[in-house]
Amino acid sequence: MAERTARTYTPPYQYRNQRSPLSRVIEEMPYLARCSDNKTAGLVRPREFAVKHPYIQVNRANVVSWLIFDLDHANATIWQDQDLPPPNLVVRNRRNGKAHLFYAIEPVLTGENARAKPIAFMNAVYDAFRMRLDADAAYSGPVAKTPGHRWWETTEFHDHVYDLAELAEHVELTVKPYWSKEPNLDSVAHSRHCTLFEKLRFFAYSIVGQERDKGSYQSFCRKLRQFANQQNCFSLRGHKENLRQSQVRATVKSVGRWTWTRYTGRSDCHRGVMALNGDLPLDEKQRLSAKRTHQVRRTVTERTIRQACEKLKRDGQPLTMVGVAKVAGVSRQTIARYRHVLNESPQRTQSDDSKVLHLPLRSLKPVFVSYGVYQISALRLRVALLGGEVGIVDWLNWVRRQFEPERGSG
Repeated sequence: MAERTARTYTPPYQYRNQRSPLSRVIEEMPYLARCSDNKTAGLVRPREFAVKHPYIQVNRANVVSWLIFDLDHANATIWQDQDLPPPNLVVRNRRNGKAHLFYAIEPVLTGENARAKPIAFMNAVYDAFRMRLDADAAYSGPVAKTPGHRWWETTEFHDHVYDLAELAEHVELTVKPYWSKEPNLDSVAHSRHCTLFEKLRFFAYSIVGQERDKGSYQSFCRKLRQFANQQNCFSLRGHKENLRQSQVRATVKSVGRWTWTRYTGRSDCHRGVMALNGDLPLDEKQRLSAKRTHQVRRTVTERTIRQACEKLKRDGQPLTMVGVAKVAGVSRQTIARYRHVLNESPQRTQSDDSKVLHLPLRSLKPVFVSYGVYQISALRLRVALLGGEVGIVDWLNWVRRQFEPERGSG
């Protein structure tokens, strides 16, 4: 048997030129990189040999050194139209004009022990650039068009390595609120169909608004098919086999049709429970929000008072304003403002005013004040009569009512 001799391969000159961004492609690439002549990238070769293939793994595992944007349209210079910083590399398909844009960034760790905030910042920058560039939202790497390969038209702009903060200055970052929903994959992990459905519908929610504005139903379904085929790798996750293509197409058709015709929310725009129009002026938003807040508080207070009345009924106690206020944990003045709630109860007893305040007070001369400067907190006056308890303000109001007929007659 003939002895196998070792072979060495030297990459082309452009990969060894330190002034070229292609040299950084080799430096940041994993030593054993995935590569192939198609998008599956099923081969694993040393990076010096991997660059001979048209598709290659650019970023190392758990490290992101390149932000790569997959353009499904032929406008490879869209970054100029959007006033964005130039990419380091543009790798373009000569036949259809579709391209990959490469932005060199300071490496960001994404492993298990990596910090969460730099990763979130990087994802926010990437999403903002993706929306401005109208790039494919389903693309997640790690395989990209090999820069410098003869299949593609590669354009080099510069060798500058961007900082994330530098890129963030050119876009408006959208911070994802903590109440944003995510697919609950734990509850459907047993089913391939349910897992694909959950992932696909949330992805559809995130792009349907943009597709309605700038795309079409056909482009929307095409992106759903690409995302679904990318997620159909259940054989690598413990299942016996992947879903059949007919099953994937049926799921895409169901999710796409329902989302396009019925979904009205926007995952990239959280307008709160009122779903106010973003074009409304700030003072109008504040007015509507204050009105709703008042209604919600009133509803909650009414519910609390009703629950207190139900408790007093069960205990066989009379429904006095003082008793309801004590059980509900609110003031007696609040109960007086919600007197209609007590009137709804058929078991309500005589009010506190008629039970307690029967005092001969006509000899007193009330003093009427039109305007007051200071608000004096109402003290509590305990009346030993019938065991009742009233406030000073309520007592003075009763006195005023006693003298109102005499003032009118005079």
